[in-house]
Amino acid sequence: MLGAFLSEWVKLRRRSMLLWGLGGTLFFTVLATLFTFERAVKTLTPGFHGHRFHVTIAELSRPNGLVHGIVDVSNLVGIVALALFAGATASEYSQGTLRNLLVRQPGRIKLLSGKFLAIALFVLIAIILAFVVAIAVAFAVGPGKGVHTSAWTSSSGLNDTFQAILHIYLAAIGYGVLGTALAVILRSPAVAITVGIAYALPGEQIILALWDNGNRWLPGQLLSAVAHGGTSVTSYSRALLIATLYAVVVAAGTLVMFQRRDV
Repeated sequence: MLGAFLSEWVKLRRRSMLLWGLGGTLFFTVLATLFTFERAVKTLTPGFHGHRFHVTIAELSRPNGLVHGIVDVSNLVGIVALALFAGATASEYSQGTLRNLLVRQPGRIKLLSGKFLAIALFVLIAIILAFVVAIAVAFAVGPGKGVHTSAWTSSSGLNDTFQAILHIYLAAIGYGVLGTALAVILRSPAVAITVGIAYALPGEQIILALWDNGNRWLPGQLLSAVAHGGTSVTSYSRALLIATLYAVVVAAGTLVMFQRRDV
């Protein structure tokens, strides 16, 4: 497994992987942070159908205000993780390199597990780096919008920040399990990524329009609840439990398929 883990890093260090994995995560988190502070207002303005298009300066001055924008785009960070896992795994089929890897590591479960752990660590590094840059941006632009930043560095603020990193990372790993499963099933990076994004974005929204209780059971909705630390519909503990059960079932099925199917 260690050999598979280390060999995956050769691919992860390529420019395309760095651009998509690190660049994509940085882009969404920094852009969300800038937009969050740009739209900050003193008093809340109701938007269309009662939805809020703005966040107040008082909200951003709270301990969790530092990561407000990042949490808002946690689903997009998950999509980046899904694409990264799906692309890195499926490319072994499309490029014909899986046979060579199996010669060096005949244990298929060890091979896939090592690859998954390497990508998971890469995603963790990308998320931490994105948080560091986004936090620097928040401290730079926040005071200019009248946001008080003292609460961000309090014990509560630091705890909220670390919790946000953990929640978003756990959700990203959930998306990674889905991406890996699609890669093993479809064996094509483009198809696996397209199907994954199609399900996660418009797919679940269509299902939700037909299923009133879907936001309590659909995988994407549960992962979103995990990333947000719980929602008014689903608590964090419930979302994490059910999402973990989904992930275990999907991972087990993926390992069985990867082990038994011909290359």
